[in-house]
Amino acid sequence: MTPLPTETSNPPFTSVALQTSALQQHLDFVRKSSPYYRKLWENVSSGDQAYLEAYPVVDHTSYWAGHGISRSEIITGSHDDGIIMNTGGTTSHPKVTLMSKDELRTTSYQLGLGILAAGIQPYDRVANLFYAGDLYGSFLLHILSIMDIGVPLVQLPIGGSCEPDKSIQHMRQLNATVVFATATTIYRLAKHLVEENNILPAVQRLLFSGEPFYEDQRELVARAFPNATIRSLVYGSIDAGVLGYSTPDEDSRVHVVNSPSVVLEIVPDGSTTPTTRHGVPGSVLVTNLARKLQPVVRYPCGDKAEWVDYNNRTFRLLGRDQQAVRLGPVSIDFTDLHEIVASALPPRTFQALQALITRENSIDQLTIRLVCDNLAHDSTDTVRESIAKGLGMRRPMFQDHVKRRLVNPLKVSIVSLEDFDINPRTGKLVQVVDKR
Repeated sequence: MTPLPTETSNPPFTSVALQTSALQQHLDFVRKSSPYYRKLWENVSSGDQAYLEAYPVVDHTSYWAGHGISRSEIITGSHDDGIIMNTGGTTSHPKVTLMSKDELRTTSYQLGLGILAAGIQPYDRVANLFYAGDLYGSFLLHILSIMDIGVPLVQLPIGGSCEPDKSIQHMRQLNATVVFATATTIYRLAKHLVEENNILPAVQRLLFSGEPFYEDQRELVARAFPNATIRSLVYGSIDAGVLGYSTPDEDSRVHVVNSPSVVLEIVPDGSTTPTTRHGVPGSVLVTNLARKLQPVVRYPCGDKAEWVDYNNRTFRLLGRDQQAVRLGPVSIDFTDLHEIVASALPPRTFQALQALITRENSIDQLTIRLVCDNLAHDSTDTVRESIAKGLGMRRPMFQDHVKRRLVNPLKVSIVSLEDFDINPRTGKLVQVVDKR
């Protein structure tokens, strides 16, 4: 194990001594104050407490089973001020993140730093097209993030629920120069503009967050916004916080870690040891020192990444991990998907499933591969309708995005186990196959 750097060691990145001291204090506080982490770490010996990798990786199932709206084993104290935000789950088992008022201020401040890193300029006019309401945080957080960054800007709080023609009308009339939105929303606006043989030349920057921007979207977006550059706004999530900032790299997947608040680890498949090597893909683990009320320590954020330059803490995102299915801005935990499929099928017919994610007509497509007993292949349509109905009830955002043609309708394929993709190193079934 590699020990945490000491104040006299050669620092691999800026402020490592401060971060290391703060990290140890944070771990001590979490151990003392969170029942969940205290139990999770009960076998970490005092001699190993200086090694972050000695602490177990958080298991999502047990973490969220121990955290609810009315009762939580995760949090370190009472939630008397601040905010509650949705971070996924289903209508019957929502997943929420609790933040204190100070943590909300810190998050909005860090997002503001991300906006500056993404290239925003004084006197820009910012069209915020993120989703608002229903406990979603992106719209509100990006309103707050602009307040204290010290750059004169005009906010245009359009939101993500307007039809494309209405959003475009607002942007044109109010002279928007910057767009904050998901990649799916940006593509949807571009498609509408091109179909109407129109453009928005005043827009200079398209800043996306919440999902990747795919190359098959770039040509059409460039036609609709001929003077705009496309960059990542920030890398993060409601549950894990602000994790990384955009860089000048032409590859929009490249970010720099939000140090010293965040310790980001990349753990290769089949290994339990974080890598520092360039170009080695692995799962992203996050420890966020700014999250004290609802801590995240060695928390799998559901993404794959590789180091571009470990010493400078730059990394490249490589898509989603097996923890979740991401379709446009819609996130579905694989465990929730498993429950939805199981409840939609007759008892004892369902053996295994695999989620296949592809792109069709420049839109995300989810295909559920099923291995079933006593279920005829010609019953696929009935099975698909039943699963789609259950998915729509448990994750209404998915069905809403299908209706708005932001995500393709669900597909179901009944296959044999031999048709499933497996991990060539471990021989294990790959739960989520992302071929985008």
